Amino acid sequence: MMTNTDVQVVRLGEQANGRELRQLADLLSSAGGPVAIVDVDLVVPRAALAPILDDPLAATTLLVAPGGSSADVRVRHHVAVSAGSAFHLVTAPDHTSVGALRIAATDTSALVPGLHRIADALDAGDLGSGTQRGLPLVVVAATRSGRKVRAVDIVDVPWFLAPPDREQAQAVVDGIPPERIARLQANRIDDGFYSTFIVRRLSKPITALALRLGWSPNSITLASFAIGLLAALAFAQGSLPMRVLGALLLQLSLIVDCVDGEVARATRRFSALGAWLDASTDRVKEYAAYAGLAVGAWVGGAENVWPLAIVLVVLQTVRHVSDYDFSRVQWARELRLEVRDVLQSGDGADTATWSTGLPNIGRAMEASTRANRRDAVRWAKRALHLPIGERWLIISVVAIVAGEAWALRVLLIAGIIAGAYVLSGRLLRTITWRGPSPAESALLLQRQSDDGPLAWVVGRIVPIGSRCWPAPAGWLIPVLLRLWELGLVAIVSLAFFPSLIVLGFAWAAVVAFHHYDVLYRAIGGTAMPRWLTWSLGGWEIRSLLLLVTTVVALSLGQGQSSPLMTTVFSVGLVILVGVGMVLASVQWLRQNTSATRTHGE
Repeated sequence: MMTNTDVQVVRLGEQANGRELRQLADLLSSAGGPVAIVDVDLVVPRAALAPILDDPLAATTLLVAPGGSSADVRVRHHVAVSAGSAFHLVTAPDHTSVGALRIAATDTSALVPGLHRIADALDAGDLGSGTQRGLPLVVVAATRSGRKVRAVDIVDVPWFLAPPDREQAQAVVDGIPPERIARLQANRIDDGFYSTFIVRRLSKPITALALRLGWSPNSITLASFAIGLLAALAFAQGSLPMRVLGALLLQLSLIVDCVDGEVARATRRFSALGAWLDASTDRVKEYAAYAGLAVGAWVGGAENVWPLAIVLVVLQTVRHVSDYDFSRVQWARELRLEVRDVLQSGDGADTATWSTGLPNIGRAMEASTRANRRDAVRWAKRALHLPIGERWLIISVVAIVAGEAWALRVLLIAGIIAGAYVLSGRLLRTITWRGPSPAESALLLQRQSDDGPLAWVVGRIVPIGSRCWPAPAGWLIPVLLRLWELGLVAIVSLAFFPSLIVLGFAWAAVVAFHHYDVLYRAIGGTAMPRWLTWSLGGWEIRSLLLLVTTVVALSLGQGQSSPLMTTVFSVGLVILVGVGMVLASVQWLRQNTSATRTHGE
């Protein structure tokens, strides 16, 4: 056994025996930290083991390679849900275990009983005849423990498990520069088509420079943020040369935005601050680009396109909330991480993935899954989802070719098509689900309620939330709440006070930032403090304020640029910016700094 910083590394031999597995179980019980288990016959570059050795935030993680004739792991949603050994069988395996596993400290108590049972079975000869490698048995115990085992692909990195010529294999491995492996590990899973094949190729040289110069991921994020704001400022000038400059700066901001994640993954420098900073600045940059295009269209003498800008804020916020919440509820429902018997040879998998009593939908889902295995179909679907790369490409190209107004117009049309496509697929998938969602996904949704004092009181009188959040369609509740509040802002601004559309856009953008803050906190496992939520009124107080003010202003004969509505928008924006952006950000940073220090102590 050897140690690597805070990770203890254990090498398991070729022939497993009960004594060795019991020693490992005892080590896991007493380690108090993560333990990396590596097959003694694995030959792989040291840098390729970074996901299990050097990532301070890594959960239980298994290194795998896609496909292969010796596939012994089934992966779903980047999680190893079943694994095999010389005794244990795997239904529909699609990955091969490389021979390296990290066990997080939080998962050891669930894994240890299974290891003891396997050790006893080995001694009794109940796992069949022949040699059993130790690591596959540990992987079986991990995947059947009911805990999530993250599957990380080794991409384009040579590795050998028990090679016939170890010296030759080692020579091949030693010929791979660690810097190249770090760059490969910097790739992000599930990038869109444009980001994967264009943006990432442009970002890699900058990432290599950043790694050599020691730039921090957060400083790169801030640089991308500044470039994005400059792009918005260029768009606002309303001339073709400035549109070209804005388009180039927007693409540069996107490229640099890829660099911060690549540097973080290559150096394993992850932090809650970095994740929040990257996500929040992306939203500000994109909404600033909408505003810049709207201003540029007005300066350039085109029509008023602020209505397009505010509708895009509503659309993108609703889509993002849907993306995050649906994916997490889907993982919780479809991964099926139940505890399974480690002495049963089969993995108990249900070959009918969509056993719902809805055969037509089930067959459609199965056909979609099969189609996704084709590269052309998979990449086309990713592009149709309209991720940030494709959205910013539309803005840049159309702004140059047809002007600011058409950039927003085409982006809105594409966004509606993408939203309809994605939503229809998710609704079809949702109706195949049965029973309540797991508690953790219901809690994730509940933390996004953003209830103010009025909704809180009503919820105590009529506790419908306890039934709604775990429901199969519970992931739609935060989506509908965001659609209601932001849609109301858009309707009030467009239908009744069009001369105040700029204030309406600003209100919608700041409220959207607040909802992203709520969302990212929930994903991180916390909720916004009630005092902070109530200081902003909650979604229902803000909505009532706009409704009542609109009714009063109209009853007083105040249309268009209503003095009352102008006052409400202006004062409200000061409060929303001061509390929802500044104070909330300070509170979040202090909370996470305190938590980091406590964890470190």
